Amino acid sequence: MRVVSLFLLILISALNILAGEIKRPSTVHNVYFKGSDYELHVYKIYGRKDGNTMLIVGGIQGDEPGGFLSADLYSDLKLEKGNLIVVPRANFKSIILFNRGIDGDMNRIFHKDKIETDMDKVVAIIKKLMSESDVFLHLHDGWGFHYPKYVDNMRNPKRFGQSIITDADVYKCSSGKVLNLKDMALKVLDEVNNKIGDEKYFMHYFNTNTDDPKTPFKDMRKTATYFALKKYCIPAFGIEASKNLPTVEMKVLHHNYAVNAFMKLFDIIPEQPQIFLPKPEFKYVVLQINGVPKIVENNKRLLIPKNSKVEIIHIESNYKRGLSCDFLGINGLNDMGIPITVRKDTKVVFRKDNKIIGEIFLKVINKEKYRNVVFLLEINGKKKAFLDGEVVSVRVGDSVKIIKSFYESNDGSDIEVNFKGYVPPEVQRNTGDDRGYLIRIDHSFMKKYSLYKDKEVYPVVATDESGDKIGTIYIEIVK
Repeated sequence: MRVVSLFLLILISALNILAGEIKRPSTVHNVYFKGSDYELHVYKIYGRKDGNTMLIVGGIQGDEPGGFLSADLYSDLKLEKGNLIVVPRANFKSIILFNRGIDGDMNRIFHKDKIETDMDKVVAIIKKLMSESDVFLHLHDGWGFHYPKYVDNMRNPKRFGQSIITDADVYKCSSGKVLNLKDMALKVLDEVNNKIGDEKYFMHYFNTNTDDPKTPFKDMRKTATYFALKKYCIPAFGIEASKNLPTVEMKVLHHNYAVNAFMKLFDIIPEQPQIFLPKPEFKYVVLQINGVPKIVENNKRLLIPKNSKVEIIHIESNYKRGLSCDFLGINGLNDMGIPITVRKDTKVVFRKDNKIIGEIFLKVINKEKYRNVVFLLEINGKKKAFLDGEVVSVRVGDSVKIIKSFYESNDGSDIEVNFKGYVPPEVQRNTGDDRGYLIRIDHSFMKKYSLYKDKEVYPVVATDESGDKIGTIYIEIVK
């Protein structure tokens, strides 16, 4: 059944392409196996003018960030001529765990015909993308520095780092077509090394002679580049930065030099991507608790009833790709967009690729204990009660006093209530408890606490004696 479903997915995708004309210039973003550990993002970038199509794949081995971060930059590229198909993170599960291949090496199963595992499903998609391409670049980070003769243990003919790899110098396809892979690679290397400048970091040509019975690299017959070459007769190259380069930025830069040179060789005219790798930041998460949306900031704790359905629907970060969330001890590694039943206290970890950038804590409570949380306010001198989740509409010039918040088994004496964005006047130390202050409504509240940029909506949060949030209402300033 899983094989049939995958076949139908590929067939439908192909029919959609045939059914309509490609809009130029444009980018089509497809997501396969969404919400799974092997979630796969594919970006098809169509240039203003048609031309050759280049497939770029990174991250098939999860501990090679130079490759997947370089590929990621090309996902946002705009093209004057030609087309790109970019798969930045082929093996998302292994990237999250920063492991070469947590379920085995994905780059050693391209010879398989049967689709039996989740990795096989990803490989089937990549094979389909190869059939749509004129050239294939596979981005990796390898150990050491490839060099034509032995210098030392880290610089010799058997090392893969800093190389452009082919399966043959010249390959003759079954159709009779001849691909001079070495000539293409050497042209690229001339340009790449001219940009690198420092000879100790030069990239070198590496032919693994994959079809030769005497080759020491027989495993290469199971790889993506060999499959693309043999099955589809397209030039296929492995691009290897060295794991031993001083910085990740340098690895990305050298990958980009090679990709850009290959694009030039195949007359694909781009706008150059900028290498900009700021430190990943986690700002907040939007989740749904039993269908009710909540916003939770980093390192915050959220009280939820036992057996609640919790779904992460948005991660706010300074990156938009490579993000995942993981309910620890529940389901898999990538729980984005999946309703998770939470039966006990747990932590949700947020990652950018393999780096943990934030976490929140879900504390399971007895629903009856916090039933019917009420906020008692005084608005323009009149007392009004509001239930958890309600919106209180006020206008500039109104006055609001927070009297207390309480629930059925509690009189509210030990429950603090914090108007986010408001600071009481003339206080030496702001405790965060805003009960009893007469708050004049104006536009002086701290805008960073507003839920929206185009209108002012401020949370008013009640917390119990242990610091756990038990309810929220929202103050909206209307015109």
